[in-house]
Parts: sequence; structure tokens; C-alpha cells
Amino acid sequence: MISRKTIAWMIGVFCLLGAGTASAQPRWGRERVPEAGACFYENIDYGGRYFCVRPGDALSSLPSGMNDKISSMRLFGAAEVTLFRDRNMRGRSVRFASDVPDFRRQGWNDQVSSIEVGRGDRGRDRDRGRGWRGDRPPEWGREALPREGACFYRDADFRGDYFCVPRGAEYSSLPRGFNDSISSIRLIGARVRIFQDRDFRGRSTDVRRDVTNLRGSWRDTVSSIRVF
Repeated sequence: MISRKTIAWMIGVFCLLGAGTASAQPRWGRERVPEAGACFYENIDYGGRYFCVRPGDALSSLPSGMNDKISSMRLFGAAEVTLFRDRNMRGRSVRFASDVPDFRRQGWNDQVSSIEVGRGDRGRDRDRGRGWRGDRPPEWGREALPREGACFYRDADFRGDYFCVPRGAEYSSLPRGFNDSISSIRLIGARVRIFQDRDFRGRSTDVRRDVTNLRGSWRDTVSSIRVF
């Protein structure tokens, strides 16, 4: 039978461990990047000091001054990131499944107050030789639909070949022949912003529901895509 003294000692140890975990805060440095997780950089294009967070971990708040210095983010392995504008994972949020070389282009510069890193399918799909890859151009085909994201079809009414982009990912430019061949868009638990020019510039519009026929002023003019 465990004595009261032993129980009190165990409770004290757990309290100390919990306090240590709760007080842990990220620090700028140049630690070894993880096999899976996300690293947040002080400068754009993954330059300068950084701190990393592994899948399954979360930062309910960032130290004063750190949230307005995150300029880029790189993902490693099977990971995805959700950023929150407020502390304790509250307020406006956005999820990313790909690297972000410059947060100013995402509209999230100086706005991150809490971070959650989860496990994504990117690494597992890569290991199996299929699935979305942000460093490769899209290919027309009949791939499996993502759990969350958007698919872009060559024909109206979601027919013919297509390519898909998971929620949180993007294409800063589409290869020649793709932007003038998208005829319909299907959303799967996501929304899309399409841009007339490369690198998310020029005229843009939000797509919040399926588009069975992308005609009119947006036909043959989509040059970059973001999926939220």
C-alpha cells in the first residue's frame, strides 16, 4: 500500500513537471532542424535565427516581441501548421501544409500569437511516391481527392482530368497551359483565392463554393492559387 508521504511526493513531482512544460518558451537560435515539424525564421527565405516545433506540440503564446519577428516558415516531414491571431489558439486562424518563404505575402506578418503543429500527409505521400508536392508543378490526372482542399478540373461540371491542392498549400505560378485550361473548381472543406498574375499579384477573388463552369472574366486568366 502506498503511503501518504509517497503520494504527496508523487504529486509534487507531477506539479513540477507540469510547471516546467507550461513555462517552456521558444528561443531564437540555430538548433538542429527536426525530421518532422516546423521551423519559424527571423528573416524571409528561411534566413537568420529560428525556433522549431515538433508535431503534436503547441505554443499557446509567444514571448513579447517574437510574434512580430516571424518572417518565414519551413515544414519538415509529415507536418502541418495552424497559426492563430490570439493567444490560446483563439481568434482568426489559418493552416499551412507547405513552406512559407515570406509571411508578408500571406497577410500574416506581425499577427501570430499562438501556434499548433500537427501531423500531415505530406511526408507519407512523398514516401509513397504520390500526393501533392509544393516543389513540383501540377500534373493533370485522376488522383485521390484530398481530405481538405480544392481540385481544379479541365472540363466543366468537374469532369475530365484534374489536379488537387490540399488546404493550406499554394502554387505561386502555374505552368504554361494550366491557367488557360481550368474549367471548374471543387472545394472540399476549404476556400480558394485565385490570382490573375504570378506570385499572388494582380486582380484576385475568393472562391467559397464549387464552381461548375469557370467562365467570364476569370476564364483563361488564373496564374497563381492559394487554398485555405
